[in-house]
Order: sequence, then structure tokens, then C-alpha cells
Amino acid sequence: MTAHNIDNDIPTAEGPDDFQVAVTAVTRALRAINADQRGGAGAEFVTHLLATVAANLGSSDALIAARPGSWEAAGVADLLRSTVGSDDEYLLTFRTGPIELVVNSVYELDDLGIFETYEASTNHIGHALFGDRWSRSRDRLTLNQLEQIEDIEEQLVELEKRDRAEYQHRFAATVRARFEQLRADYPGRYPEHLAVTVRFADDNTSNDDLTDGWGLDLASRLYQYARETTPLPGSDTAPDWTASQSHAETLLAAGHWPHLRIPTLAHYGTPTTAPNTLNTDKES
Repeated sequence: MTAHNIDNDIPTAEGPDDFQVAVTAVTRALRAINADQRGGAGAEFVTHLLATVAANLGSSDALIAARPGSWEAAGVADLLRSTVGSDDEYLLTFRTGPIELVVNSVYELDDLGIFETYEASTNHIGHALFGDRWSRSRDRLTLNQLEQIEDIEEQLVELEKRDRAEYQHRFAATVRARFEQLRADYPGRYPEHLAVTVRFADDNTSNDDLTDGWGLDLASRLYQYARETTPLPGSDTAPDWTASQSHAETLLAAGHWPHLRIPTLAHYGTPTTAPNTLNTDKES
């Protein structure tokens, strides 16, 4: 065991050491308890303090993550289990800060294949306008024809921006609704003071800062639920994770072509055959 030498915790120019600040605050609180100047008991205070720190970190395991096999970790884990349950059932009752989900909607929509539907609309309209002259390389189009298809693409880009904003709104609403349902079903685990927020990150945000969908904590579970059940852009249906088709192909097969939602482009309709619009340059 390595003792922590409080005397060596010299405050820096940036401020006092975190350990020293914590020791000072806890010591002051315990002295007040022992002098009957504050309610509760010292052991209760220390136990609830550890539970609150673990809750704000996200789990009991996070509190001992640096050395989970140490005897200190075993003692802390036993103490926490006696307070928050063996599986952190009541951990969040001690949390003082909101739970934040950090989501990149561009990544989500790309992973769902939604951007392929806008490309499919461009491809379909290109064939409708230019016939055999159309290809994704556009190397056989005239300057006027290039300008025409670029104008169509700009309209689809604006639609994509609106769809992304709507998807974010739906995603956040799904998270909130699911959390309220959990709170109604398990009021002892999710107290009224606990809040959940969703923040949509910009494209430069590191993946490490995004909410992990594979965890067992509440943020991860809410994220995974929203990802699986939030309706896709241009439809009122959630992704079909059992379908043999991609999500984009499912949307198109159901008639949810993006350009049909743009008044100036809706007259182009949809292919009369069943083309593989997502993967080929020409429609059969």
C-alpha cells in the first residue's frame, strides 16, 4: 500500500490539489457531524459520498477502474454494493448531475444508410432527364446539364439538413419518452431529481466523446433504444433490423424517395421498374 502524503499536496498556481480540497471538505463535514452541528452520522456520510461519486462517474466499476483487483478496490466495491445494490440498481438515486447522451447525427444517419436515399433520388432524376447520357461520373453531360443536376442536388442537400434536424428532434424525444417510462416503472431507481439530456455533437467531435451503445449504464441503454426505434427521415417507421435489405433499400421500396418531398422535384416520380438504384449507374 502506498500512503498518500497530504503534506506533499502543495497547491499549484492553477489552484489547490483535488485531493487536498476533498480532504478539507470531508473533514469539515465530519467535524460538524461529530459536534452535532450537522445531521446524520459520519459513516453514513462517507458511504453516501462514495455512492454519489460513483453515480456521477456512471457506475461503481468506474470508481475502482484504475486498479480493480486491489484490496482497496474490493473494500470499496463491498461498501458500494451495500448501498447501491449488487448491480448498481439504486446507484442513480445518488447522482447529483444530469445524464448526458452525446450523439453525432451525421454518423447515425450514415450508419443507417440514409444518405444513400438522396443519392438514389439524384440518380433516378439524372436518368429521367438525360437518359443514356447519365452516369455517376457525369462525363457525358453538357455544362447546362451539369448546372441543372447540381441545382437538383442543392435542393436535396437542403432537404437532408432539414431531415437531420428532424431526426435529432425525434431522437431526443425518444430518449426522453423512454426515460420517463423507466421512471414510471421503477421509481425507486430513477428519482424525480434525475435529468437526462441529449447533446448532438459536431462532425469534429472525437468518437471517444460519443455515448457508447454497448455499455450497460443508463446513457448507453437509452442511446441504443433511441437508435433502434427512432423513425427514419421521410417516414414514420423505425428501422427494420430484421429485414434482408438495407435501411435505405427498405425506405425506397416503401416509396419514401427524398425528392418526392420537394415540390419542385416531386413530378419526377419513381422508377417504373425495380432498379438497383443504390449500386448501379443505369436503371434497368
